[in-house]
Amino acid sequence: MEAILLLQETLILDQLVYAVGAALTRGRVSEEAEHASTFTLAGKDAQSLAAEWRALEARSLRAGTAFQACDLVLAWEEHFADARTELRVVGVREDGELVLVWPLMVETTPLGRVACWAGDPIGQYGDVVTARKCRTEWIDAAFREIGGWSDVGFLHLSGVRADSAIADWAERRGKQIGGKAEAPVLDTAHFSNLDAFLAESWPQAKRNAKRMRKFDSLGGLNFEIVTPGPRAAELVAQAFDFKRAWLAERGLYGRAVIDNRTQQCLVALAGDAKAQSGLVISCLSVGGEVAAIEIGFRRGGRHYAYMGSFSPAFAKHSPGFVVTELTIRDCVEAGLDEYDPLPPADDYKLAWSNRRIAVRDYGVVLGWSGYLALAWIATIRPAAKALYERLPLKLRRGLRPS
Repeated sequence: MEAILLLQETLILDQLVYAVGAALTRGRVSEEAEHASTFTLAGKDAQSLAAEWRALEARSLRAGTAFQACDLVLAWEEHFADARTELRVVGVREDGELVLVWPLMVETTPLGRVACWAGDPIGQYGDVVTARKCRTEWIDAAFREIGGWSDVGFLHLSGVRADSAIADWAERRGKQIGGKAEAPVLDTAHFSNLDAFLAESWPQAKRNAKRMRKFDSLGGLNFEIVTPGPRAAELVAQAFDFKRAWLAERGLYGRAVIDNRTQQCLVALAGDAKAQSGLVISCLSVGGEVAAIEIGFRRGGRHYAYMGSFSPAFAKHSPGFVVTELTIRDCVEAGLDEYDPLPPADDYKLAWSNRRIAVRDYGVVLGWSGYLALAWIATIRPAAKALYERLPLKLRRGLRPS
């Protein structure tokens, strides 16, 4: 009985308020937004917006996060769009000028059609792309456009940083889903130079110094930052091989890593020197052999540490910790403002942080079918994941897709 009452409260009473509020918001046009126009571009049609989208990114230091970069989203569409998944880009123009881009995908889930951030499962943060200070009226106008999609019952906004352009709007208009998370970021702008950074008493620094001496004794250590090109594409493929072996050994799932399309998309981006995706590869070699790789993105003064992996041959020497420190050193020397290892706030990430950013997931029910989608996203899928993680290692290994 208690479970039924809880379900009624969370899925019916509470979300009914949000659904009604969403409907009222979509029906109201403010005086400030009367001269703003909105549009939706679906699938390949979004490519026609590329030049304006890139120009919008160039006008603002942090127009969205790295995961809303035009070239990343369009590459994602090439590899992930199918009968169940469609790219839809919402745009807002004010007096003819593009002022906001909201990149979404519409996905068919087991319990209904859902709009969520384009780029999943590559994307780790979600935001709108907007120049200068974002105006609420622009987001409201885009939301009215989304509300006109008759085939979508639920809007899911995951990975919203508290300092993002859409954060205040999502907090007011959406319903928080799931627990609270944090990104344990390192504010690298705090350090005037590399010497100032090294002067701090970092917990990992002494241990890494010993590891680096060990690597020198094994044939010499080499660290490099590799930008897009053939070498970067090879390293991305190698990083996925390392990561899959690590997951298999522990019986872990890793949805993004197991999905071959993720690797194909990132390999394509890594090999394209003309794409403005911000992708960079950190590579640590020992004795001429690759020991650890970090796939990252740089945009707007931030380095997003997307995925780290290491060779099983060097696992006992923890090369992943070393590649992290050396990547951070490069960020300081390059004048970047922030190194972001992405949520959750695990201990090894906290060891290199001096600030935390709240990260939340939100949802808005757009129609009656959205209640089922909400149940899938907020309750059923997390419960299935938690159950899988509690299974014995041998059984988890057997259930993993090959």
